[in-house]
Amino acid sequence: MKYLLIILILTSCVNSKTIHYTVKAGEHSSGVKVNVLKKDVISYSFTTDSSWVWDVPQLNGFSKVTGIAWNSNHQNSVRVVYMRLDTIGVLAYYYYLNGVSPQQNHVQKGILDTITIGHTYAGRLGWDNGFYFITLNDKQHSMKVGYPFSDVTVKTLQNLYVGGTYTIDHDWTSKVTIK
Repeated sequence: MKYLLIILILTSCVNSKTIHYTVKAGEHSSGVKVNVLKKDVISYSFTTDSSWVWDVPQLNGFSKVTGIAWNSNHQNSVRVVYMRLDTIGVLAYYYYLNGVSPQQNHVQKGILDTITIGHTYAGRLGWDNGFYFITLNDKQHSMKVGYPFSDVTVKTLQNLYVGGTYTIDHDWTSKVTIK
């Protein structure tokens, strides 16, 4: 009985969630419901598989893997994103700040690493002590932003999403664990 109580206490302290995403062929969104967050920082992990390989589209763009948005994902957000380039895939960071897109201000995006199929990637991202930041395995990026979200009413987890104006011809799957 004593051990059962200890196990129950330890498992109730773990605050993680694993989400299984599938973006169906020809779609952009996984259709997963919005997950509200209570904090400005999350830890994450995901493993790539063969569904992460597709032909480079004519109008290529970044696709969301995970992230946090404050009120609106096009107002203030921090994201780990993915893109196919030639024969490789890259993982990158992508920030929206006060409605300014990373397409408008190129210092708000950049490549962190190339992917290896079957490899697990883990890190932390969010806002802390005046900085947007992303860590991905041994790579990191941060950008000083202050706290521009004084009117925040909701923080949400960003879901798997095929970005740009293209879609892919097969299902894209990912299992993302958030803490």
